[in-house]
Amino acid sequence: MVTLLVLIGAGLFYLNFEYRWQPPKYPVIIAVSKTPLSSPFYVAKAIGAFDGTCVDVEFDEVVGGQRAFAKVMNGDADFGTSSDSVIAFKSLASRAFVTHAMFVQSDNDVKLITRASEKINSAINLKGRKIGVTKGTASEYFLSNLLALEGLTTEDVKLYHYKPEQLVNGFINNEIDTFVPWEPFGFKSAQLLHDIVKVHKTKGLNTLSFNLISAKADNLLVEKAKCVIQGLSIAIDYIASYPAKSKKIVMNELQLSAEFIDWVWPDYIFKLGLNQSLLLSVKSQAVWAIATQMSQFNEVPNVERFIDSRALLQVIPDAVSIPH
Repeated sequence: MVTLLVLIGAGLFYLNFEYRWQPPKYPVIIAVSKTPLSSPFYVAKAIGAFDGTCVDVEFDEVVGGQRAFAKVMNGDADFGTSSDSVIAFKSLASRAFVTHAMFVQSDNDVKLITRASEKINSAINLKGRKIGVTKGTASEYFLSNLLALEGLTTEDVKLYHYKPEQLVNGFINNEIDTFVPWEPFGFKSAQLLHDIVKVHKTKGLNTLSFNLISAKADNLLVEKAKCVIQGLSIAIDYIASYPAKSKKIVMNELQLSAEFIDWVWPDYIFKLGLNQSLLLSVKSQAVWAIATQMSQFNEVPNVERFIDSRALLQVIPDAVSIPH
């Protein structure tokens, strides 16, 4: 009897000890851009991928990586999801942020959409056209690359700047005759306007990545980033193992059709990493911003200072292939 009581007491002590010494749960807010590029976050939330980590995650959903970035810089969010384009443009003006991991890439997320009746068959036909873009994002950089294929620059067209969700309205109101949206706005525009528009085949012209960013990280923020990345890693493995279920989760979260998911999903590569392609992309876009006088700055920053690999190295060391 005494032995039994001792065992019960020891068990209760162990359970109480384990409870008291569980790792702390840090509340974090993540500004998540409402796009299928953020799929790992939606999947992570749906399957409870953050539950076993040190973070208690709250999403603040916004339209576009620029707004997610602003939330982080304003202190309204701990982390955000932003494209490499936003990182490049913001690196010229800010020194107070870092990228912890790239979690998806697509070579077909940004689209060129023209008025079908204009019979635009190549970038050379864009000369003199009124084109809508979202300033300082992948939209504007994509257009610049497209024009460069025919020896043109943005000086050869008339640029109009819109918020991403307002591009199609500018087209409908005849303020512009061409626009450059990213998904899901490209698909939604094509569905809304049908034969009125032509969606050009530009797959492979530009690769866009989405990244986990934060303010410049101290040790505690790195610890939180590590736990966020752990959740993302679980979610990305789930996406690879259960693509149909993952697509359903994203469809429900973003209220998207199966047709749209089938439209974009083949273009996505979900993978955690920090590599040379990210560094080269950020640097080339920063150089472009200066060359086109889009920025008042005239010096390309050392892009390595905006990469913080400490969190990813603790989760997937082999995913880091840049100096650290």
